[in-house]
Amino acid sequence: MAATPDPSVQATSAVSAQRSFIVDSFRGQIYISDQLDVQDTPVYDTVTYAASATITTPNSQFFTNVGSQSGKSYVQTNMTQSQKLIAPEAFSVFGLRFYFDGSILRSDLNSLFQGFVYEFWLGQKPYQRAPLYHFSAGMGIDGYTTKTNESFYTNGSPNRDSMHVLQIPLVIANQMQFYGQLVGSNFTLSASGAGAILVTELVGLYARGVQ
Repeated sequence: MAATPDPSVQATSAVSAQRSFIVDSFRGQIYISDQLDVQDTPVYDTVTYAASATITTPNSQFFTNVGSQSGKSYVQTNMTQSQKLIAPEAFSVFGLRFYFDGSILRSDLNSLFQGFVYEFWLGQKPYQRAPLYHFSAGMGIDGYTTKTNESFYTNGSPNRDSMHVLQIPLVIANQMQFYGQLVGSNFTLSASGAGAILVTELVGLYARGVQ
């Protein structure tokens, strides 16, 4: 007769497996496992343009214009320090979403997608560079309406399974510089549109100080 599994042993094994997964996700940095609280929660930032505004590489940098001086609320960003996480925080990036608000004019959206690539930099090196549609957001408004003056646009299907997932996680180590940006020819949004609200979200494990 087979022995009944001991629940306490199974629980201990599950915790050990989870601990190993977390440590491996941060490439074995020891301080992660014993000094920080690790949670599956995102890091995100928003760049907003009014109608007639010109999109350039310098003014499209994500994770840069943050903090109290930016005027952004938690709706727009959860970062407080430009291009860095607060010490001793770190982040293991499993996925990268590029999202745009559905109010954008379709012609502006087409020009944006045809004229720019998205880059994600760690330190002095771009670790991601691809057309915008490559970074499927996996989120946004989806549905149908009988109103002829309404429409919805999303970057990919709005569900978590369709977001852009990295096969090799990128680790943002403590105090490492990082940012995202659009690279392409300068483009001026239509005066008759609603401008553009662009969002980058890093999905993965966020290691923060224990409190």
